[in-house]
Amino acid sequence: MEQSVLIVAAFTEERTTLQKFFHDNGFKTWAVEKMEEALKLTTTFSPDVIIVDIDSKNIGLDFCRTVRNVYSDWTPIVLLSSRNEELDAVLGLELGADDYVFKPLRYKELHARVKSILRRGSYCCDYKNSQNNGDNNKFINGNLMLDANHFMVYNKGEPVDLTRKEYELLYYLFLNKGKVLTRMELMKELSGESDELDERIIDVFISRIRTKIEPSRKNPIYLKTVRNLGYMMKDIRKSSISIEKEKVTRV
Repeated sequence: MEQSVLIVAAFTEERTTLQKFFHDNGFKTWAVEKMEEALKLTTTFSPDVIIVDIDSKNIGLDFCRTVRNVYSDWTPIVLLSSRNEELDAVLGLELGADDYVFKPLRYKELHARVKSILRRGSYCCDYKNSQNNGDNNKFINGNLMLDANHFMVYNKGEPVDLTRKEYELLYYLFLNKGKVLTRMELMKELSGESDELDERIIDVFISRIRTKIEPSRKNPIYLKTVRNLGYMMKDIRKSSISIEKEKVTRV
């Protein structure tokens, strides 16, 4: 089945080159300059993946934010940027991008990363498919409960405000509770096959998650640092709160 890609870039030469490259590699392609055009095509044709150059002030991160938060659309998004800044990558991923690629572009690598994203599917698709699994997608650890059916995390019964990427990392740590995960493993979960992003980005995300779930960020009880390796979610068997009549699955 032919896969499709929407290319959003303000610069004509780059837009044309990207469109030709993906067309030659078997993709159905659309290429537009403005965010308004891109949003219309996204809602009308539902491309399999969207590639967005965020260097242009006319497009930027606003497109990603609008697609995710306004349209609630979880089509995989790959951001392209010449700004080789760690915080830019963190912001892009937090806004819901699936990968962040630095320029100058290596087209074969970009193609491989797009194919990787399409193979593993967007997280949203996995989430939607889990809707029918009922209580089997509720996990508990200490005072934390993760409800994969509703994309929610609760701490002492109160909802925790997490970004999409924070949720994804915490979900992955829940699934591997008690197991040490390297920064490389967590980075792969965060952004697929990308090897350009600094693994220290994981430290930024873990720090932010700790702020939201730990009783004390300086003395975390859930997300433990394993020196020179990575992180582990500690298995806390006793909870200080009771969740009555909830059928939960212990990871």
